[in-house]
Amino acid sequence: MILGTKHRLMMKWVLFVCFISASLISVNAQDPEIVDEIWPEVKPIGRTARLNCTVANKLTHTVIWTLKKDGQADEVISRDESIYISINPSIGGLKKYEVEQRRTEDRQTYMLIIRRLRESDAGKYECSVKIQAVDHTKFPRKLGSLTVQVAPTIRPGDTSTILQVDPGSNATLNCAASGIPAPNITWVRSDGKNLPSGSAQSRGAELKLINVQVEHAGVYRCVADNSIKPPAHHLAQVLIFYAPLSRTVQDSVGQAQNRRFSAKLECIVQGYPEPSVKWKRLVNGGLQDVNDNDKFEINKQTTDNQNLYAREQWYTLKVKTVQANDFVDYFCTSENPYGKAQSTIRLFETTECQGPNCPSLAADANTINISSAVVMAITAISIFMSMQF
Repeated sequence: MILGTKHRLMMKWVLFVCFISASLISVNAQDPEIVDEIWPEVKPIGRTARLNCTVANKLTHTVIWTLKKDGQADEVISRDESIYISINPSIGGLKKYEVEQRRTEDRQTYMLIIRRLRESDAGKYECSVKIQAVDHTKFPRKLGSLTVQVAPTIRPGDTSTILQVDPGSNATLNCAASGIPAPNITWVRSDGKNLPSGSAQSRGAELKLINVQVEHAGVYRCVADNSIKPPAHHLAQVLIFYAPLSRTVQDSVGQAQNRRFSAKLECIVQGYPEPSVKWKRLVNGGLQDVNDNDKFEINKQTTDNQNLYAREQWYTLKVKTVQANDFVDYFCTSENPYGKAQSTIRLFETTECQGPNCPSLAADANTINISSAVVMAITAISIFMSMQF
């Protein structure tokens, strides 16, 4: 009876040991597994990206990071912590690619570090575990994605630069931009005025101009922004064909004659195409061309034009050494294929010099004072000489 009981206990002990041994063998024989997803990484260009691959039951197996290339052979980057890729430049003491290993209990994480990101670094990265004596198609593997954010750029070939339009017609400005993520595009006017639609800005690559008028001419700005600095800007000029318009700075100018004084006549002309401008004057009831010579000086002002509207040009006619026969009407005439315009300026006689180049009263007073002093000095010298004799 006692022997039977001992026998049964021994059998139970043998079964228990076998069970434990089988369990240990089963654990040791368990295949490696990538236990977590590889989270997508999104970083701006020039920064550093990190992709994590966590493996359980790695044992002596090898963890491999591979760059997947569409239509090309995949490129192996690393095996465990060893960098396998042939091109791995070092800048500032840090390699382009690096793998760091971290252990937590029965798991190991292999972090792939990619520095100084370029746009070409974006794509799919695969983490796989190479198991000895097992077909590679059965390797555990997971994919992670890297998105490299790129600041916007304008594509000149698909973007409007100059748009010429007839009044009353319709037209479209285009702004094509690239970037990652795709940028938002906004149109505004550079002068701060509203768009032809009446709004301050318009979103979208296309800006439709409906029933354009002369006042819609000017410079339009396209801004592409995707929150990656800097945003991209592009200027497009809208030119409206129209007949010349002319206005005078002063419609009458006065000057004194026969004192070597000059008179300056000014007109402001606009139109598109840019009008040709000529000066004429009234002589014996008819118009006579005014040419640039010793008597007249004709100029187109190229500086200090900040007070002019779009497409306006400032022209001047200087009448030198004004004489009696110069007091007539002068005409600023302008012409382009769409029409003509004319402004009239009257030159009239005054008793005193007019304009910024006239001698000042202070200068006259100084001249008188100097002359008086000279006379007094000469008188004193004469008196002194007469006393000597």
